[in-house]
Amino acid sequence: MRILKILLTILMGLMLIALLIFWGFKENFPGKSISNALQLRLTTQTGIPFEVEAVELRWLKFITPEIALSTPEWLVETPDARQLILENVEMPLLPLIISGKALIHSKLHGGKAEIFTELLTWEMLDISLKGVKLEQIPLVTALSYASVSGSLDMSYQIENFSALYNKQARFPEGNLVGQLRNSQILFSGGASMLNLPIPGLDFSEVLFDLQLGPIIAVRKIQIKGSLEGTIEGTIRFNEKRPLMSLIDLNLELTPSPELKGEISSLSNMLRSFQCGETIKVNLKGSLNRLKFPTRNKC
Repeated sequence: MRILKILLTILMGLMLIALLIFWGFKENFPGKSISNALQLRLTTQTGIPFEVEAVELRWLKFITPEIALSTPEWLVETPDARQLILENVEMPLLPLIISGKALIHSKLHGGKAEIFTELLTWEMLDISLKGVKLEQIPLVTALSYASVSGSLDMSYQIENFSALYNKQARFPEGNLVGQLRNSQILFSGGASMLNLPIPGLDFSEVLFDLQLGPIIAVRKIQIKGSLEGTIEGTIRFNEKRPLMSLIDLNLELTPSPELKGEISSLSNMLRSFQCGETIKVNLKGSLNRLKFPTRNKC
């Protein structure tokens, strides 16, 4: 019994010493220096301006109030502003110490974001979003021709993260899948087709499956709502001039009865692209200069 008391006293003493060491380290933790170094590294690696608030050491986790991504130089027509803002960013220490795995989670525009990688290998980077509200993202609200809303779930695995980190690759490669729910697109007064106003679009669900790289493979985008159908094809990304990226997309879309009534003035033009009730077209060209669509075979 006496030995147990001695051991308990020693254990409590060690815990007190550890707590004092932790407290001293916490009070002198170089949070601002770490955030500055992280900000510089992220900006240099990605070409996207980052802002990182001072990192703090809390019990068994690192935290920072905010990480913001600003407009990169290649988004030439987008206002220079903070476009994505991660709030209450946390990284638990136990997974980092035990297995070298970094798990970061945060709030992101009404939803949640999680980022995962293994620091020992840096082989891949997993990014997942849950319940992100498009209408709260500055990059989306900056659109001049439409207002867009909806709830986004997404999972993206960057398979060549190590090569990107070591600057041996320029494009992130990997699979991106997700779902957009209860989405709405309302076009502004200036948006028109053949001088006719474009009606708003409602989508109950949009499922997407993309393979990202220098050439983006649009495996399938499945749409349900005002328009129902699929989009498949490729996008050849132009790193220096994104608006000159080349697309080759096949669309098979059937308008709902309500939408058909709203676009009845375009019925003569659309008839040349239809197979029955379905519009089947191919879109080619650069994003800033699309060719006139051609109808695919019925």
